[in-house]
Amino acid sequence: MHDDTATTCQRLTRRRFLASLVAAAGARCLAVAREPVAEQPRRHSILVFFSWSFRNIGDIAITPGLLRLVEKHIPGAEVTVVAHGSLEQYRQYLKDRFPNCRLLANPFKSGKPLPQPFREAFDRADLILYNSGTTLSFGRWDRDWNRTIPLAMPLFMARDAGKRYGIYCQTFDLFAPPSDVLFKKVLADAAFVFARDGDSIEYLKSIGLAPPGLEFGPDSTFAFDLRDERWADAFMAHHRLEPRKFITLTIRSKQGGFLDDRREQLHAAKLRDLVARWVAETGLPVLVCPEVDLEIEPAKRLIVDPLPEALRRHVRFKDDFWLPDQAFSVYARARAIVSMEMHSIILGLAAGTPVIHPRFVEAGRKAWMLRDLGVEEWLSDVDRDSAEKITAPLLEIHRDYDAALAKVRKAMEFVRRRQTETMQVVRRTLEK
Repeated sequence: MHDDTATTCQRLTRRRFLASLVAAAGARCLAVAREPVAEQPRRHSILVFFSWSFRNIGDIAITPGLLRLVEKHIPGAEVTVVAHGSLEQYRQYLKDRFPNCRLLANPFKSGKPLPQPFREAFDRADLILYNSGTTLSFGRWDRDWNRTIPLAMPLFMARDAGKRYGIYCQTFDLFAPPSDVLFKKVLADAAFVFARDGDSIEYLKSIGLAPPGLEFGPDSTFAFDLRDERWADAFMAHHRLEPRKFITLTIRSKQGGFLDDRREQLHAAKLRDLVARWVAETGLPVLVCPEVDLEIEPAKRLIVDPLPEALRRHVRFKDDFWLPDQAFSVYARARAIVSMEMHSIILGLAAGTPVIHPRFVEAGRKAWMLRDLGVEEWLSDVDRDSAEKITAPLLEIHRDYDAALAKVRKAMEFVRRRQTETMQVVRRTLEK
């Protein structure tokens, strides 16, 4: 009887102990459940205006360059891009490299009320970030408010809503009256304004539109990093091109609406002379290639076809359009880039290749960024300078190639330093 009683007491004791454990565990779970759950910090949201045309490798490359800078310097930021050009083409182009980037159609083109997805993205944005380009101007081409206002609308909206906004590395070509009155407050109230050439900074100062903190910032295309090496391998083999043993040539014709017949022919004659001088000195080929899709036919008509047969044997012709990742991979293998278009110059430098830029004045102030980068000797005026003067820096690059490569490295060191400094400003603006 005593043994049975003891056993029963032990069982009761174990049951009470287990019950106490269950009760304690339940109390702890209840306490945890009552504790407030710490919210995850919301990611910074950036709304980018705009991605540009899909018919120009420079316009295409601007946005991937900006996205790479944000990815590097503001990791984890939520980025939405408003496409001024083709929404679907950009979406397809960016999906592999920037899968988390969201794209929206430009809401200012339709003339209809702003769509709900855009309004939600605008309301959510912590920063309105205006992309590199030369779109904030009035009177450069004509005095057309219907062109100016839709391009500047994101800045007006942001200022009206009390949102932080900034301009990332624009060229400011012209603010003809009365636009100077309209833009003065918009520029002054921006969290930051970066100009991609010193000439724009001096211009804004000269007309009283220079906001506090106005500084030089490299065009975002300098950060472009997409490549298509397999495509470039096949292209080089097909056209019998060897690394660092060819130059590229990119023209601009009257297709852009800037030139008349006389100037188009004058420019073409000087560039054909450049081809002849290059081949005579080096015996190396020239790849004639486009920056803008509309310039393919003019390049053949103005450069390739008029050349004597002996010279044409040294010329390769890109007879269709390409994407900037393809161009970038080829530019990285060229000995030098010769381009009337600025963004082939930028892509060339970013790829580590020397450049020469025979500018035409209607292209605006952006050419002067070469002076800011310390390679002004590679800049010429295709109207004023002789063919010999335009070609001289190209031949100097060829003769002392190590020195030319050193100049590219030094220029890009400056670019990367300024990229870091400007993106620090963008990050601090978000963190305020």
